[in-house]
Amino acid sequence: MNNVFNYIFKITSDAQKVTAGMDKLNASVDKIQSSTVNMDATFKKSFGNMQRDIATIKLSSILDQVDRVANGLNTLNKPGMDLSTNMYDLQAITGVAGDKLKEIEGYARQSAKTFGGSAADGVESYKLILSKLSPEIAKVPTALQDMGKNVAITSKLMGGDTVAATDLLTTAMNQYQVSTADPLKASKEMAVMMNTMAAGAKEGSAELPEVKAALEQSGMAAKGANVHFAETNAAIQVLDKAGKKGAEGGVALRNMLATLSEGRFLPKDVKAELASAGVSVDTLGNKNLTLADRMKPLRKIMGDSALVTKLFGKENSNAAIALISGIDEQERLTKAITGTNTAYEQAAIVMESPAEKNKRLQAQIDDFKISLFNGTNGMMAYASIIGDTTRDFSNMVPLISGAGKVLSFLTSATKMQAAWTSVVTGAQWLWNAAMTANPIVLIIAGVIALIAVVATIISYWDQWGAAMSLLLGPIGFVISAIMTFKDHWDSIVNAFNSGGIIGGLKRIGVVMLDVLLKPVQQLLELIAKIPGLGGIAGSGAASIKSMRAKMDLITPGEVQTKALKKANGIAAPIVPGTATSGGTGKGTPAGGSKTKGNEAVATGGTKNTVINITLKDLIGVLNIQGKDFKDSSQQMAEQSQDALLRLLAMATTAGN
Repeated sequence: MNNVFNYIFKITSDAQKVTAGMDKLNASVDKIQSSTVNMDATFKKSFGNMQRDIATIKLSSILDQVDRVANGLNTLNKPGMDLSTNMYDLQAITGVAGDKLKEIEGYARQSAKTFGGSAADGVESYKLILSKLSPEIAKVPTALQDMGKNVAITSKLMGGDTVAATDLLTTAMNQYQVSTADPLKASKEMAVMMNTMAAGAKEGSAELPEVKAALEQSGMAAKGANVHFAETNAAIQVLDKAGKKGAEGGVALRNMLATLSEGRFLPKDVKAELASAGVSVDTLGNKNLTLADRMKPLRKIMGDSALVTKLFGKENSNAAIALISGIDEQERLTKAITGTNTAYEQAAIVMESPAEKNKRLQAQIDDFKISLFNGTNGMMAYASIIGDTTRDFSNMVPLISGAGKVLSFLTSATKMQAAWTSVVTGAQWLWNAAMTANPIVLIIAGVIALIAVVATIISYWDQWGAAMSLLLGPIGFVISAIMTFKDHWDSIVNAFNSGGIIGGLKRIGVVMLDVLLKPVQQLLELIAKIPGLGGIAGSGAASIKSMRAKMDLITPGEVQTKALKKANGIAAPIVPGTATSGGTGKGTPAGGSKTKGNEAVATGGTKNTVINITLKDLIGVLNIQGKDFKDSSQQMAEQSQDALLRLLAMATTAGN
C-alpha cells in the first residue's frame, strides 16, 4: 500500500474534434487518482486498527475454544470413566473377569436406562451388595442384576439414594441371616423384604431410614426369637408411633424379646406374680407362636405397672406398655404388609414424574458417552487430561496482559520466519535470565515464553505450526490433539449422524491418526526446502498428504493456506493490449519477456513505479455511434474511463 503510481496517458487519434471529450476524460482520470489516494489512506487506517486488535481477538477466541473443548471432553469422558473405575473395583473385590464382568457392566447400564441415574452408581450398589452379603454372588450375574433392580426400586422411595437403599436391603438380609448359597433364591428373598418394608412405611409412621436403624438393633434378636420379618416390621411401626423411633425402638424391641425368651429363668418373684395373674411363662417363650399371641397374656398385668416394670426393666417399661396395648394394631399391620408389591407400585408412580423422565433421558445420553469411551479403549480419558492441561496453561495468560500486543507482530506473513526466530530466542533468553532470578520471576518468565510459543503455533497451525509442535514434546502433543479434534469435529458429528455409533467411533480413530500425520507432513515439507533433501523429504510429505486426503483429513484451512501461497508467488497479470515497463517510459510489447515493471508492482520492491498505458492499444477500436459530436465524445470518454478503471484496479491489486 506504500507504492506511488504515476499514470501517464498518451492518446493518439486522427480525429481532431475529440478535444473536448479528451478534456472530460482527463478530468475523470484526475478524479480516479484522487479517489485512489483517499481509498489508500482509508485502507491504511483500517488495517492499522485491525492489526492492533487482531492478536488480542484471535488469542481470546483460541482460549475460549480451548476452554470449551476441555469442558466438552470432560463431559464426554465422565460417565465412561466413572463406570470403568467402579468396574475395576468390582473386579478386585470379586475376582470376576472376562465375559461375566462385561455381563455385569451391561446389567448396570441397562438398569441406569430403565430407572434413571448413572451406571456407575449401579455398579457401586453391586459393590456394596457383594461386600455386605457375599462376593460369590457375582459369579451368578443374573442374581446380582435382580438385587441391583431391588436397590434401584427401593432408591425411588428414598429420594434416589442408591447407597441408602443398598444399606437398607443388605441390613435386613444380614440381620435375618438370609443365606446366599443360592444367589437367585437370596435375590427373591430380598424382593420380599423390600416390599414388606415399603408397605410398613406406607401403613405406619416410620420411614425406611428409621426402619433400617431399628432393624440394626433388633433384627437378629427377632430372627433368634423366630419372629417373622413382617411381624418385626409391624412391631417397629407400633413402637415408632409411640415415640420409640429408629434405633431407640429397635433397642426396646430387642430387650423385650430377650425378656420373653427367658421363660423359666425369670426371677422367682416375677414368675410367682405372673402365675398369680394367670400368665404362663411357657407361653411367653413359645417360639412357635406369633409375637402378638405370645404377648396377649400380658394384657392381664397392664394395670400393674410395678409388675410390668419389674418384668421388662425401667428403661423398657414404656415400650412394653406401648407394644402390649398395640397388639391389635400389630396384627393389622402384619397382615397388611405381608405378600404385597408396594415397593414396585410406589416406584412406578414416582417414575412418572417429569424429573424422573429427565433422569432416564440423561441416562440414555450417558450410555452413549459410555459407548464412546469404551469404543476408544479409554482414550477419551487421555483426551480429557490433554484438554485440562491446555486450559491450565491458557488460564495463565492474564499474567502477561501485553502478550497479545507482542503477538500481533506475527500477523505479517512476510515476517513469519523472523518472528519464530525471535520467539524461540526470546524464550531461551528468558529461561537463561530466570536461572539467576528469584523463583517468582522464573515462573513468570517461563509462562510468558511458553504462552508465546503455544499461541504462535496455534496461530499458524495450517502453515507450519503443526510441525513446530513436534519440538515441544508432551505439550506439543497436547496442542496437536486439541487442534486436530477441533478441525475435524464437524466430520465426527456427521459420522455419528450418518453411520451411528460404529461410524462415529471409526471416524474418531481416523482423526486421532492425524494428531501425528499432519505435523510430520509439515515437517517433511519444511525439510524438503533444504538443498539436497527435497527429493526424499518431498516424497515422504507427498505420501503422507495422499494418505490424509484418502482419509478425508485435509482441512479447509490447509487448502486456503496453499491457495494463498500460490497466489503470492504469481506475477501481476498482464492486461491484453497494454505495454508496461519498469520506469523507463518505453513500452514493451504485451506478452514479452521484459516484465520488470509488473514484478516490481507485485512484490512491492519499488517505491515509485511508472506504468505507461497507450490508450489505443488498451481498448483497440472505439465504436462510437453518437447522434452528434457532443454525444460521440461523451461515449468515447465513458468507454475510455471504464477501460482505465479496470486496468488501474488490476495494477493496484498486483501492487498490494
